[in-house]
Amino acid sequence: MQEILRKVSGAYKDFSSGQKKVGDLFVQEPIFLAFSSALEVGRRVNVSESTVIRWTQKLGYKGYAEFQQVIQRKLAEERLVQAEQEMLEPEADQSFLENLLDADILSIVKLKQSIDEEKLLQVVDMISSAKHIYVTSNFFDFGLAHWFSGWLDMTLGHTEMIVSSEGRYYSQLAKIEEGDIVIAFAFPRYTRALIDTLSTAKKRNAQVIVLTDSSDSPAGEYANILLPVALNSNLNIDSYTAVHALLTSIMRFVYVKEHAKVKGNLIKVEAVYKEKDIFL
Repeated sequence: MQEILRKVSGAYKDFSSGQKKVGDLFVQEPIFLAFSSALEVGRRVNVSESTVIRWTQKLGYKGYAEFQQVIQRKLAEERLVQAEQEMLEPEADQSFLENLLDADILSIVKLKQSIDEEKLLQVVDMISSAKHIYVTSNFFDFGLAHWFSGWLDMTLGHTEMIVSSEGRYYSQLAKIEEGDIVIAFAFPRYTRALIDTLSTAKKRNAQVIVLTDSSDSPAGEYANILLPVALNSNLNIDSYTAVHALLTSIMRFVYVKEHAKVKGNLIKVEAVYKEKDIFL
């Protein structure tokens, strides 16, 4: 926003008297111009709509619509930065728990800023078209991988977990082939066993999707698609809040893309729950 204010200041001497009124209003109330029509702005300072439009053109924009889009984006960016700073600085009147939760909220804000939606859609397409899905992880990430693989198997089928310490590990590796995908959770601390699993998957022509904490992760070397998600760490305890948010988004996209199949499989599971009288 400061850049645009400097542009207005630099061109101010060349404005007509009516355009100077528009410039003054912008300096005082940029939000008003961001969300009001050129006609409304003109009425506010007693100038014509065309004067407002010519004022934006004098600043180098094609017209009022383009100027307004830029201002709206700049204001949104400023508010996001301000929100991040507020969350990064613990408030004196907040409890320890509230500050911890704010840190988790910030991790989701960062994910929102950094996530590549096109990659996310590619991941969903790969999951939908895979002949077989394998999910693996470092042992610190076992809970995430187990939960995610369980949901995929329940809704799509043909999904299994690869655990290097299990006896069937090597028979699973032997079955991986072209057309399969391996989804890996590779958050610190990285294990040699996980890297070996991914190396084998690549050699067997499977597609590899890696969820990890950084683009510099050692697992990234084997990834066809890398989805970096920063962890929030406090008191040496990692919070996977943003990872859960990303996985939930993937699950929802899969549900939409494979709606009939997912719904049908869930109905079958519910029927078994009812037959076995599982829930109170």
